[in-house]
Amino acid sequence: MNFKELNLSKEVLAALAVCDYKKPTPIQEAIISQILKNKDVQAIAPTGSGKTAAFSLPIIDKLNKNLTDDFRLPRALILVPTRELAVQIDASIKKYAIHTELKSATIFGGTKMEPQVNKLKKTIDILVATPGRLAEHIKEKNVNLAHINTLVLDEADTMLEMGFSEEMAVIFDSFDKKPQTMLFSATLGESIKKLGEKILESAYCVNIDKTQKGTHKIEQSVYYINKDEKNSLVSYLIGKNYQQQYIVFTRTKHTAEEVFNYLVESGLKCDSLHGDKTHGKRQVAIKRFRDKEIQVLVATDITARGIDIKGLEYIINYDIPNSVDDYIHRIGRTGRAGMDGNAINLVSSSEIYSQKVIERKLHIKMKVLEETSFGKDMVDVIKSPKILVRKEAKREVSGAFGHKKVKVKTKKKTTKRDGDPKAEKFDKKKVAKAPVKEKKPKKKIDSATFAKKKKSYTSIKGR
Repeated sequence: MNFKELNLSKEVLAALAVCDYKKPTPIQEAIISQILKNKDVQAIAPTGSGKTAAFSLPIIDKLNKNLTDDFRLPRALILVPTRELAVQIDASIKKYAIHTELKSATIFGGTKMEPQVNKLKKTIDILVATPGRLAEHIKEKNVNLAHINTLVLDEADTMLEMGFSEEMAVIFDSFDKKPQTMLFSATLGESIKKLGEKILESAYCVNIDKTQKGTHKIEQSVYYINKDEKNSLVSYLIGKNYQQQYIVFTRTKHTAEEVFNYLVESGLKCDSLHGDKTHGKRQVAIKRFRDKEIQVLVATDITARGIDIKGLEYIINYDIPNSVDDYIHRIGRTGRAGMDGNAINLVSSSEIYSQKVIERKLHIKMKVLEETSFGKDMVDVIKSPKILVRKEAKREVSGAFGHKKVKVKTKKKTTKRDGDPKAEKFDKKKVAKAPVKEKKPKKKIDSATFAKKKKSYTSIKGR
């Protein structure tokens, strides 16, 4: 199939020719025609599958057909988890809409509100925003979303993980009527299912993850090494294959800076990407990496979500993520658009269990690699039975380290008086009575004694 068969307009097809897009990817082939029919869509697709073009192209096509010369309020809203992804999607939209008069803009946190307020006063057809900052503008009445007829939630699983549920509710309440809604995610969890039930109506559902197993090839390997050897192994692996670029993933900002400083001291050209850096610095780091001015980008999970680097073959997981979803997003930076990729995992003794869980849940077996002088004492640890991962079986657990211990209610003894015919007869004699205190009898005195006592009392009182 080619793009002409998807009934896209001449303007969009001309833009695709400039971008050198020849054939649609499986996700584009599956949903573009459904979006043009105004259907809600729920798509599970790995990163790098071409989903940005899959929702952008039909949106541009529809909006361009209903273009007016007057001042235009936003008619399409694309919500994304991070500002890097917002900038990237906006750049793609501008590229696809080059032969139209459509205007797009981005709104995200980490920058001043005033320039964004001025931006929102101008004509905008497609608005790309992060939920937190957009909710702020709605509360301040800086933006009017009454005319939104198309809504896209890209990487919805990440937005829910980041705790944007309340902000998304504020955004949904600002629409005059329910828009055509598209829900995109790399994984299908319970939170995505519940969100889909709330906001989608008769949605067209597609899962591209299964259909791409033959073409989306990422070789996943593992080095079992000690934690204090990781820096030197990363430097060694990159130096060994110096012609390639690498993204090195870490769990924390502190570790990212530590690895970055070590690699700089090793003589490698690199930069870091994490939440402590300003938006400007983060964009500069991504641009330098994309332009191949640097060889290595050390990044945390959230900041690297949605980064699209063409031809990137290698990523290194300096820390194994605890979440399978995070692992999928990390390795999705390589092997994009069906190309081959390599994901190298550095696993210390404390991370073996997490690695085994990922292998079991994704039905994969990572290729074990070894380097001389690295991880010599890890052989016994790997063979240890403690790291075997079995399927979780439901078991009854009680006590402090499991569920709360269930209190067993004792059956109340009933009598015939309570209405139980089988109960024993109520016997008053059997009921124990509280002991009654005996009253001491008062001493009786005669009149002569009383007169004497009275006389003595009056005499004392007179003194």
